[in-house]
Amino acid sequence: MRPYTRPLLIATVVLLGLAPAVGAVGAGQPGPAAGVDAADPSAQESTVTLTIAVQTPEGDPVSEADLTATWENGSATATTAGNGRAFVDVPAGSTVEIGVDHPEYVRNAPFVVDSTDEETVRVTVRQRGSLTVSTEDDRGDAVADARVIARVDGEIVVNGRTNDDGRFTTGTIEQREYSLTVVKEGYYRVVRDVQVGDSSRETVAIERGSITLSFEVVDDRFDPAEPVPDAQLILETAGTFRTLQNGEATAQVPVNADLDLEVTKEGYETVSRTVRVGESARPVSVNLSRTPTLNVTTVNDRVLVGERNVVTVTDAYGDPVADARVLVDGEAVGTTGGDGTLTVRLDSAGNRTVVAETEDLTSSPLTIAVVRERTPTASPTATPTDTPAPTATATPTATTTPPSESFVSFPGFTSLSAVLALLALAGAAGIAARKRNE
Repeated sequence: MRPYTRPLLIATVVLLGLAPAVGAVGAGQPGPAAGVDAADPSAQESTVTLTIAVQTPEGDPVSEADLTATWENGSATATTAGNGRAFVDVPAGSTVEIGVDHPEYVRNAPFVVDSTDEETVRVTVRQRGSLTVSTEDDRGDAVADARVIARVDGEIVVNGRTNDDGRFTTGTIEQREYSLTVVKEGYYRVVRDVQVGDSSRETVAIERGSITLSFEVVDDRFDPAEPVPDAQLILETAGTFRTLQNGEATAQVPVNADLDLEVTKEGYETVSRTVRVGESARPVSVNLSRTPTLNVTTVNDRVLVGERNVVTVTDAYGDPVADARVLVDGEAVGTTGGDGTLTVRLDSAGNRTVVAETEDLTSSPLTIAVVRERTPTASPTATPTDTPAPTATATPTATTTPPSESFVSFPGFTSLSAVLALLALAGAAGIAARKRNE
């Protein structure tokens, strides 16, 4: 390691306008810049000479510092003398970057001169140093691919990642204090101040962590926005899950991660985005929009020839679509009005196909049956026929049979009554005979 610890230097730049080529150059002043014709007034008027004095912050000059000045469409080089000064001709009013190369001193970034009309510019350089960062987890294992960031006054000076051994070494940087940040997906961030010397080392331990993200999927076509239930979310590291009826869902995710998210639902356009996860829970809102479509409906899907029919064209949300072209069997018949409707007349029978289209969309076909008006058929009328008069049929005359002389007829005494009476008399006679025999 180099024991040399000289203070850092500051380069002071003095802008000197080139004088007209009249008389001698004053003592101690630079002559005409190399490559510039002193007899050319236009060239002299368009350039200025930067006098650069390279010094430490304490004011000590630095010799043998190689300077490179660059501007649009040009550059120039110079080396500081024993007094730490060098001269460079640059276009007047241009923006110039000055880089410093020295075996013992360095700048983290080129010094920028916003306008070379300035008379003095100061450039600070510091001693060369480096930093090696070793990263491990809470078990002491090396953590590969951890991001290492070193900042000065909020500006990033170093940005890299650890190797498979969990180490990262900066290039040559200024010896000074830096704000060091070490972070990796799934681990909590560590931020600390470090002092970088000639060859410094720093070990940083980081811990794993996760948080809960709350997702809300809505359709903001409505006011207020309406939740989209049963939407499918595919989230890197978390897998696939769906929203509830209120359009919400939750997932456990690693901290400090940028996760790819895809949200889909039938009838809606797919949304893909990156979700940046920090170290605290937060809501994530996703807006879904219905897939643009044209829908064609009609008042009647069966009409008579020559009858007028109203065709309505709406979008995916049921809103009317104005200026949509309506075609019947491939032939344009008109465009919809502001209410999304068009009245059409179908003059020929058959199944007619209706389609609506705009510059970007075409509807599914709609079929309308067109029929001819039916002619009523007369009911058959019965033809009267002569009916012959009925022929009289002789009615037989009942023949009265005179009562037998042996049968005496009593009023109200029928034949059945007579039979029953005879049976009763016979029974009575039989009973009397048995009694006599007894």
